[in-house]
Amino acid sequence: MKTTFRFILAAIGSLLMSAVVSAGQINNTKHDLSGTNSNDGGNVCIYCHVPHNANHVKVPPWNRAMPTGPFTMYTSPTIDMATANSPQGSTLACLSCHDGTIAVDQLYGDPWGSDGTNTVGGSMLIGTDLSDDHPVSIRYDATADGDFVAASGSPATVGGLPLSANNNVECSSCHSVHDDSISPFLRKSNADNSLCLSCHIK
Repeated sequence: MKTTFRFILAAIGSLLMSAVVSAGQINNTKHDLSGTNSNDGGNVCIYCHVPHNANHVKVPPWNRAMPTGPFTMYTSPTIDMATANSPQGSTLACLSCHDGTIAVDQLYGDPWGSDGTNTVGGSMLIGTDLSDDHPVSIRYDATADGDFVAASGSPATVGGLPLSANNNVECSSCHSVHDDSISPFLRKSNADNSLCLSCHIK
């Protein structure tokens, strides 16, 4: 009986994993950086993740240095929620490529001698001035501003979009780095501003 039960659990786990994988994959998206360095052996994951001896930041085992800025954060006289002095969590991880100060093939341990010049550009470059972008590392608090939908659950979500562990809006609140089925890596469609209206009451 125990063996049958374990088999059933294993089968359910396998189905759940395949559902997660089929939901979206990084292969053949703009986040598939395999081939960026001729020595990467076609490895997709290594540009962000490393299974051992990672830089222990609050993201999955991370293979990149965290950018140090300084960053100019979003500010506005009408903003009623507290914004961090610098990017936090997953936003900082995203900026380890998208701020343009660290080459995309510049990894911990420098496994292939990156010359540090292969940085992002064009529309992929966010830079260190975040004042003209959507606020990030901002505490989501609908009680501070009635123009926002209340968050719910634990961990907290707003309109199906996840907040960080400390209820901040981060890049990962709207973007799913491994899934580009709704470009550009959006967690949900923004048709008729539906993504924006997940949080904003306007």
